This record gives sequence, structure tokens and C-alpha cells, in this order.
Amino acid sequence: MVLSLKRFCFFLVLFSKLSFSQNFKNIDSLLSVYEKEHLSKERQAQELRLIAVKHSDLNQALQFVQLSLAYALELNDPLLVARIWESTSSIQRELGNNSLSFEASLKGLKVYESLGLLENQAASYNQIAGNYLIDEDYQKAIIYYKKAREIYRNSEQKINLYSTLLNLGEAYRLFGDLNKAKANFQEVLKSKIASEHPILKGYALGNLGMVYATKSKFKFAKEHFNEAIPILKESQDWYSASVYIAELGAVFQKEGKFALAERQYLEAFSLAEANGLKEQVRDISRMLTSLYEEKRSHAEALKFQKIYQKYQDSLVNKTNIQKLEQLKSGYEIEKRESEIGILHIENSNQKRWVIALTIGVLLFVFLAYLLFRGNKKIRQTNKELFNQKEIISHKEQEKALLLRELNHRVKNNLQMISSLLSLQSSKLSGHPAQEAIITGKNRVEALSLVHRKLYQEGVDTRIHVDEYIKELVLGLFHGYQANFEPEFDIAEVSVGIDNAIPLALIVNELILNALKYAYSGIENPSLLVRIKPRAAGRLEIDIRDNGIGFEADAEGKSNSLGLKIINSLILQLDGTIEKINEKGTHWKLNVKAT
Repeated sequence: MVLSLKRFCFFLVLFSKLSFSQNFKNIDSLLSVYEKEHLSKERQAQELRLIAVKHSDLNQALQFVQLSLAYALELNDPLLVARIWESTSSIQRELGNNSLSFEASLKGLKVYESLGLLENQAASYNQIAGNYLIDEDYQKAIIYYKKAREIYRNSEQKINLYSTLLNLGEAYRLFGDLNKAKANFQEVLKSKIASEHPILKGYALGNLGMVYATKSKFKFAKEHFNEAIPILKESQDWYSASVYIAELGAVFQKEGKFALAERQYLEAFSLAEANGLKEQVRDISRMLTSLYEEKRSHAEALKFQKIYQKYQDSLVNKTNIQKLEQLKSGYEIEKRESEIGILHIENSNQKRWVIALTIGVLLFVFLAYLLFRGNKKIRQTNKELFNQKEIISHKEQEKALLLRELNHRVKNNLQMISSLLSLQSSKLSGHPAQEAIITGKNRVEALSLVHRKLYQEGVDTRIHVDEYIKELVLGLFHGYQANFEPEFDIAEVSVGIDNAIPLALIVNELILNALKYAYSGIENPSLLVRIKPRAAGRLEIDIRDNGIGFEADAEGKSNSLGLKIINSLILQLDGTIEKINEKGTHWKLNVKAT
């Protein structure tokens, strides 16, 4: 598994750093000037744009740049408006709003084209290519990077050219054209600019190492990674450093050198985690999971799989595809509107000529009129039916998107509650209330799992029992650090969300009860979960352990709330529950599944 650099487009970040680092004051100075000095509206717009570009809080940066745009539009200053759109695009991309970033880049490009500013057009081409790179449309990204490259070849600012070459090389690499990718990276390394800007050299070396790794030329890949990593560490570019360290680990894993691979992965993981790089933590966790699975270190694999899932869920962000496609095509469509207008006029003239000829023959006119009226009614009826179908289809799509968003938000809220309970329990170490809070957290996580499954599986309101129950039980075993694996015998069935939630809570309570109380002094603990379909849309559930048994006094003391919850939920499912004490505890349930 190889980390992809397309998600953060660090060469564009590099370009921003090199362009602005010598020209901008620090953010505090900018805010002080804006708040204390009496500035003209033009200066206010300029200062607000600089504040937005430098601000570390992206949401506040967006507010500043929007206020700057309002002033610029009022002043009717097209160049300033275009620069603000360019800054808006960068901020929206960092916020994860790729469609809005794309829209801002196109608006800036239109202004630059109208003003004939080639180098500014090249900067907009780079931004648009970056949007296509994020959308994995590598061919279009290459087209726009090449447009920018041709402009920058005639520019005195060579840093812009070589930053663009790095981006173009990365687009070729992701597209699979490794030879062209290699040629672009090597052109950067051979340039004088690489010695003047070490971070540029570090990127070129690192990505050339990724090309060699893809070609299975591991010796050259390791040489380039080992040269790039110290440069990026010295430049404190932790994002890129963590990427190349992890890629070096991937090379060692391919060579079967698992100890070296593990060392590199863990270093990259620690670096990413220490610097709050969520995407890198997620991707490196996935690589560690793969490594430990290959080494058959299942406990470690499960640990990092859960970390991966945690960060994956927090980074999910879906885009309105229809709006994005309209934005992508809008710029080209506007250029052709004049041509379409001419064709429309010609078409209208042809219609009038046909009508004039038709009037010449009275009988034909009469028959044609009757036919025309009949066809018009048919067309109108068909058009109305088509429009109604379109409206219904659109409403269904909106309903599906809203349902997915609802499940996503409910899941996120439940995970937040779970995290808060987890934090609270850690503060109550040794306190009697700690166990109650942990139990509550597990109940919340059981609910969260339902909505996560619904979000992952689309708009369907049914849950696959097999993978859902397995993930729930394994999560509880992991949380309580059980030293044995549960057994499963679960049929391929599904249940509706109204039944999935109480079913999850019942299984959660019974498994928790077993993990907490059943295995004291048991040498070879075991637990079996069996779920089979029965007639009339019902499920038969067996949860059996070989523990010390479930005594009547324990039923009244240790888990009274849990049993009350179970009995209440059994009534919701129109079911029955039976406890059998035979070499442990055997719970037998019969509930409805529809």
C-alpha cells in the first residue's frame, strides 16, 4: 500500500510559502494595522486579503476574505477581485470544499483573461489543476499544469516554473506515466533553483523515490528517500517528511524486511500524530495494519485498524457532484454561448421559411394545422410527464443525500458523546462511577455503529447482521482487552434500523456482562454468538460462555440496570429471552427481524 500525495498538493503549499514569505508581515501586525489605522476601502480590502491568507484559523480566514471581496466589488477593481478569488480558492481547498474552490479559481481566471495577465492566468491554471488532482481527474490536471508551465517558461520568476514542474510530475505519477513523471522531477533537480531552495529539492527527491519504488527499483528509491527526509525535517515540513518516511517503510515491506518497515512506519506515525496530521495518521495506520496482518500480529493489526477507522470516519466529506460538474463545464460553455446564439438565429429563419412555404397551399395548411395541434398536445403532455419524472427523481436524490447526511451527523454526534464519556472515565480512575460511565460509553458506541453502517452502505435502511454484530463484539473485546477470540456463527440476514438499534443494545449488554463477570478464574475462556433466521421474519440468537455462571443474587445486584434495559428492549422487538445455566451462561433469544 502506497501513500498518495494528491490529497494535500504540497507543491501548491510550497508555492504559497515561497511567494508570500518575504512580502507578508505577521498576522498580528496586519490585524493591528487594520484595526487601528484609518484606511481607505482599497487598503482595507488589500489588508483583509493578506490577513485571510496568513490566518491559521481557516474559518476566520474565510470570513476575512469574503469581507475583502465585498469591498473590492464595491470599488469595481477587477484585478483586486481576481486576486481575492484566487485567495478564496486556496482557503476553500484547505477547508475541503473542492467545488467552491473550483468555482473561485474559474472566476479569478476569467478576470485575468479579460485583463490579459498571463502569469496570473498561469497561477489560476495551477489552482484548477490542483482541483482536478484532488478529484483524481489526472488527465485534465496535466492539461492545466502544462498550460501554466508554458507561460512560466518565459517568466523571470523561475520558482514558479519549477513548482509547476513538480506538480506536473506528480500528476503524471498518479496517472501512471512514470517516465514523464521522472523527467519532470529530474529537470527540477538539475536546475540551479534546487540548490537555492532545499525544500524544493526535498520534494523532487522524495517523489522521484516514489517513482523508483513503483518501478520496483528499490535501491534507487531508498537512496532518494534517505536524501529527501533530512532536508524536509530540517525545513520542519513534517507533512512531507512523514509521507516519505512511510514510503521508505513500504519499500522495506516489499523487500520482506519487516523490522525495518515497522521502524519507519512507527516513526512516520509518531511524526504525523505529534503534528496533528489526520490524513497521514489515517493512511499510515492502514499501512501498519497491512504490515501486522502480514506478520500475523493480529492484536497490533486490530489496534491500528481501529485507529484507521477512527480517522477515516472523521475525514469523510462528500461533494455535490452535480454542482461540481456544472462548475467544471460552465467556463467552456460560456465561451460557446455566442456560437450557439448564431445557430439559434439561423434555426429561427429556417422555421419561418418553412411556414411561408406551407401557407402557399391552403389545403395542406389546414391538414398541417390539425396535425400540428394534435402533436403539440402530445408533446406538451409528454413534456409534463417528463418534467414530473425529473422532479420526482430529483426529490429522491435529495432525500437520499439528506438521509446519508442525517446518519453521518448522528454518527458524529454519538462518537463525540462517546469521546466525552471516555475522557470523563479517565478522570475517574478508581472511582466507583468509572465503571458506570464506561458502560454508558459502550452503549453509545453500539448506537453509533448502526449509523456508521447506514452511512457507509448508502440510503438503505437495513443493516447486515453478520458484519455488524462481529464488529460490535470485537470492539467490546478490544475495549476490555480480552485475551481470547469470540466464535461466531451468524447467517447472512439483515434487519431494519428500528430493530437494529435495540438488537445492538441487547447484544452489547449481554457481552459486557460476560466480559466483566463470567471469566474470573476460568483458564480457557470462550464465547459463542450464533444468529439464525426463523420463520415469520424472526431471528434466534444464542450467546453462550463457559464462565462461572449467572447467579440469582447477581441478577438482583450487579447488573440490575442492564437487565432492565434488556427486558425493555426485548418487548420492543416482540421477543422472548431465556437464561440457561449449563457450564456457564447461555442466553437464548427469539426476536423479530423485519
